[in-house]
Amino acid sequence: MTTALIIGATVLIVLAGVLLAMRRRRANLDPVAAFQRHIDALSPQARRPTVNRVQELDEGRRGADPRTDDDGA
Repeated sequence: MTTALIIGATVLIVLAGVLLAMRRRRANLDPVAAFQRHIDALSPQARRPTVNRVQELDEGRRGADPRTDDDGA
């Protein structure tokens, strides 16, 4: 009896996981929307915060290292 309950619960959990995966995959099938998201992620406005952070870190390193010249060479 308990074995049947465990098997039934396992089957239900696996079935629920498969249904959720299929539902999520179906939502991502719009190739135009996916393409637009990729283009937006590559835009200069999307990259600006990352570029600013890298530049700030680079300037901080230059100030902390006395061996580094002003031109970075």
